[in-house]
Amino acid sequence: MLKLDKKDLKILSLLDWNCRMPITQIAKKIQLNKDVIRYRIKHLEKEKIITGYYSLIDISKLGYLTFRGYLSFIDVNSETEQKIIDYLDIQFNAGIIFTRDGKYNLGFISWEKSIYEFQQKLTGFKQKFGDYLDELNFTIFTEFNHYSLNEFNENFSKKIAIKENDLVLLKQDDLNILKELSNNAKISSVNLSIKLNISQTTIIHKIKELEKKKIILAYRAEIDFSKLGYENYFLEIYTHNGKDIEKIESQMKSNKNCIYSVIGIFGADLEIECDFRKKDDLQQFISKLKRDFKAIRKIKYCSTLKYFKMKYFPILKNSKTQDVL
Repeated sequence: MLKLDKKDLKILSLLDWNCRMPITQIAKKIQLNKDVIRYRIKHLEKEKIITGYYSLIDISKLGYLTFRGYLSFIDVNSETEQKIIDYLDIQFNAGIIFTRDGKYNLGFISWEKSIYEFQQKLTGFKQKFGDYLDELNFTIFTEFNHYSLNEFNENFSKKIAIKENDLVLLKQDDLNILKELSNNAKISSVNLSIKLNISQTTIIHKIKELEKKKIILAYRAEIDFSKLGYENYFLEIYTHNGKDIEKIESQMKSNKNCIYSVIGIFGADLEIECDFRKKDDLQQFISKLKRDFKAIRKIKYCSTLKYFKMKYFPILKNSKTQDVL
């Protein structure tokens, strides 16, 4: 476990929600020289505490549904598992891919225009890996709430909700910008201008418009909290007749350990992803939830082992960008 000082933790808290923040602005907020800030960020990247940068995009406004799948396998070695992950990444075009313990081995999130498109992808996956597939479970998200990460954010709290919204029509240039920002949220407007052959002034204007329309919700650092002594958990909360879900979800906003919560169809009434330093802290959190909300019938949990991908835009890698509407 790596130990960071308060300055490093403050840097992480700022990059957590706006990794495009200029170095000079970060330096001013933390009261350090900009060269020192730049050195500290490079050190966090070198130590793989920061593993990447992604843009949080509300793809529901582009007409997409959010699907989360859990998979369990039999007779799978490490080589076959990597082939499955690669398939989910390239062919299935899952946006988020992770391994987990418990009943299911692998989880993914993908965005599709309809349940029929999702079914077609599942059919292709089964044709390729059906001999290894033991069980499949999937949920359609109806609300996806993101919160500020972990204890070091002090009293800072923020919630971002992705749920069904009116469609927004975008031009091809806007989609190209979203694609690039989803791959690297820190890419500069200068490099975007060169890469997309669009003037820098236009790039800056378009990004501001995407933010104003709440299509781009945040620019986040991908942080490996396991290196800071945290373990990641998924909680599935089941209630009597779906009661108190809004109250439970509302409480998560102010909880320092909660990363996101999900309301969906075909799964638990509410799912929560959270980080804790000790298993005892998790157990205390679960016990408190049960005490505070009598409507809770049961809570199941598992650990996340590793994230392989974190992208919020459904366009294939190395392919020509196509209009999504």
